[in-house]
Amino acid sequence: MRKGFLLLAVLVTLAVAVSASPAQAQDSKFKVFAAFAYVSPLSDDNITFGSVEDSIEASNEAGADFGFEWRMTPLFGLEVDYVDVDQKVKFGGHEIGDTKLQPLSATLNFHLIHTKVVDFYLGPTFSYVNWGDIDLNQEGQDLSGELGVPVDKESAWGASLGIDLNIGEHFAVIGGVRYLQLDLTPENSDGIAIDPLISRLGVAFRF
Repeated sequence: MRKGFLLLAVLVTLAVAVSASPAQAQDSKFKVFAAFAYVSPLSDDNITFGSVEDSIEASNEAGADFGFEWRMTPLFGLEVDYVDVDQKVKFGGHEIGDTKLQPLSATLNFHLIHTKVVDFYLGPTFSYVNWGDIDLNQEGQDLSGELGVPVDKESAWGASLGIDLNIGEHFAVIGGVRYLQLDLTPENSDGIAIDPLISRLGVAFRF
């Protein structure tokens, strides 16, 4: 199901981009931005801690998103951004510790609508993801007998869409969402499906 959703998102992106008619040219070549980010994990998994088997999931949390986009042509742009979010880890509905979600992502944006006021875009995303070690609280230590659990770094594919509302020539209010097909993999363990939906709202400067 996860692969089907991702494939559908990429195919829709390509189909819309190919069929889009030429739009008004965009004069600015670069955009830098800072945004509030909100991460909503869409998946969970079952694992065994000690002798206890139950569901494990990451919580919905807020963080920050920083990045830039190089507008190669009026239609295409290459965006690079970095998200930093602290996330709680829950086992059987109980918080057992926390970790960091830090994806560094590259997105090929197709700017389907780009006027003086509105800029709408979408595209495929590739992310290199740093997960921080899971720092266990007392409840987590009771299950594992350890203070922390090392976590493997991951790579992930996804899809993004966004909209910029331009205020004058150089400033904009930006918003968007991104889906990543992403696992959390404790060292020497199987991956735990997280599949976050990352929303953002912020400001941008074009030059």
